[in-house]
Amino acid sequence: MKDQKNIFFSVVVPTYNRADLITKTLQSLLCQQYTNYEIIVVDDGSTDNTEAAVKSLDNRRIIYIKKNNAERAAARNYGAAMAKGEYINFFDSDDLAYPNHLSEAVKTIDQNEKPAWFHLSYALAGPSGGVIRNASSYNTPTLNKKLMKGNILSCNGVFIKKDILLANPFNEDRELSASEDYELWCRLAARFPLVYSNTVTSLIVDHEMRSVRRINGRQLITRLNLLSHHLENDSGVVTYFGRKINEIKMYAYSYIAVHLSDQPAFKLTSIRYLVKAVRRSPSIIKKKVFYAIIKNLIIKW
Repeated sequence: MKDQKNIFFSVVVPTYNRADLITKTLQSLLCQQYTNYEIIVVDDGSTDNTEAAVKSLDNRRIIYIKKNNAERAAARNYGAAMAKGEYINFFDSDDLAYPNHLSEAVKTIDQNEKPAWFHLSYALAGPSGGVIRNASSYNTPTLNKKLMKGNILSCNGVFIKKDILLANPFNEDRELSASEDYELWCRLAARFPLVYSNTVTSLIVDHEMRSVRRINGRQLITRLNLLSHHLENDSGVVTYFGRKINEIKMYAYSYIAVHLSDQPAFKLTSIRYLVKAVRRSPSIIKKKVFYAIIKNLIIKW
């Protein structure tokens, strides 16, 4: 660890209309045991008082940038271009960092000889802030192949070397938004080992305005079909994952099916995507998500 004590981190916090939440996020990031870092807040065209909330903290570590709205991928890329850090961490503006967030990052870098990218574990909290559960612990050498089973990573826990990120930016297609992170994780996994720490360093806080809870059926279909399109057209992803890319598509189709299965207007669409998922990988019939979809289709018809 002593060899990495001077590593400088840039924590990029994209935000949009989170004035009531971002202060707590930034306060948690300011309470780090490790002190060699900056926080770059990229305000993606907020129309509330986000700017005032950020500036009220009056801390030299925080760099506030406001830009025209272009969705989170563009905000993250913009922040990365401004970053001075050797490693960049993307932190959501409605979650919380534990004091060990950056010190654990330093340990992971030291133990893995400055990896291209890595992931730290996280916990999930309910709206009241109480911890519901920790994310899964792993015992494999890397997490690369685990990504075939869907997006198991939290943006909060991902650290990427700046030069690698600039060469492999987030896809800024607005219609891909909310899957732009997973699309990048798959591209990076096809090119670099994804090492990790099972130590929890951040908390994902559930709340009514969280984007995952405001899913529009048609947008979801467009988004995940775009995800499949982009992955199938990336030569690195195709080469690395091979036929296993069908599992990635199976999880994408099952994600569509499960989220549409309890919406009356999308029942038939849910069935169609469930069939697509089975065709891509029949192994889905052994998974809990398959029976969750069937249950929703039957009980909530």
